[in-house]
Amino acid sequence: MKSALFLTLFILVSFFLPAAAATITGRPDTIENGQPMFVTIRDLPDNSSFSLLVQADCAVQPNSEFRFQMSQFVMPFALKQSSITATLSGTSTNRLEVMKESTIVTVSGQSRDGQFSTTKHYDITPGTYDYFRLSGTSLPTARSITAQLQVTGTTQGKRDSEISFVVEGLTAGTITIAAFVDGTQALYKKVPIGVPESSPEGIGVPAASPLPEQWHTFTSADGMVSVTVSQAEPIGFVKVPARKTPQGMQILSGPYSLVPLDTSFLPPGRIEFRIPAGAAGGELVIASLDRETWTSLPSTTGNTSVAAPVAISGTYALLGPLPAAPVTTTAVTPIATTVEETLPTPAPAATTRAGIGGATLILAICAGCAVVIRKKQ
Repeated sequence: MKSALFLTLFILVSFFLPAAAATITGRPDTIENGQPMFVTIRDLPDNSSFSLLVQADCAVQPNSEFRFQMSQFVMPFALKQSSITATLSGTSTNRLEVMKESTIVTVSGQSRDGQFSTTKHYDITPGTYDYFRLSGTSLPTARSITAQLQVTGTTQGKRDSEISFVVEGLTAGTITIAAFVDGTQALYKKVPIGVPESSPEGIGVPAASPLPEQWHTFTSADGMVSVTVSQAEPIGFVKVPARKTPQGMQILSGPYSLVPLDTSFLPPGRIEFRIPAGAAGGELVIASLDRETWTSLPSTTGNTSVAAPVAISGTYALLGPLPAAPVTTTAVTPIATTVEETLPTPAPAATTRAGIGGATLILAICAGCAVVIRKKQ
């Protein structure tokens, strides 16, 4: 009896307690070109929204070729309804290549204002990919480039697993890894590549830390959002799945999570979204997302952008009104109604008796009198 009661209580407690959150860790803390990196995942439920961002920042010579490659990329679980987004900045030409077994997917294109972004949609299957490669040519004025690869989708497979890949093509710089589960940051890690060496050109020399009171602007790799803050630590951007928006509103740009999350900006900074081409008119507003709740920020709209104050890193998007439903005008053709009017039948003409003339009456009386006199005689 006690065993049955204990089992019942255990089931009830297990039912009402929230499921353990997924934990994600990364290693090592520093890396050399040609060495592997590992992302260890624990308690990741099926059908979770999962995003993995790998970003490489490195110094380059102006107008020179570059290559950042993740070889032997082990993907331990499947991602359904997934996408791969490659974003590069500081470049003039760009190329994304993904190879698995005998299949190669290649996308290339020119940058616009030093920015390039492309997204491919397809289901990502588990297994080992030969490589994910980002390459191209830096701008004639560029001294550094940023190459970013983001994989997003709905998980299907192992709860406990490990993603791994080998870093190739970079001898100095920084690798940043960020992972999000259901829109919540589960990992953010910056890993230096190689040992900095001094050189006249400055290649491989980390930038000197700016003074805390100086203002610095950090821009997303696709150039759609930027944040200006008074701190030296860089701010990164991870695009996360869109959530339900307030009634009558739609997401025009984003949502973007600023990483690392929960970083306070004192004094408050400024976040600015570019207005996408073709965005519907009306009131545009920047909003922050906390769990399932959107909160509008006091926003200022300019000719090409919308800006708002920001005090903490989090998830932000540019919202705008839904387009008005088209008004359908239905032409109404009046129906002619014919009322058949029945005229009343005219009454028959009144019959008038002809009057008996007075002379005729006198003659008749006289004739009668004559007859009477004759009989008396």
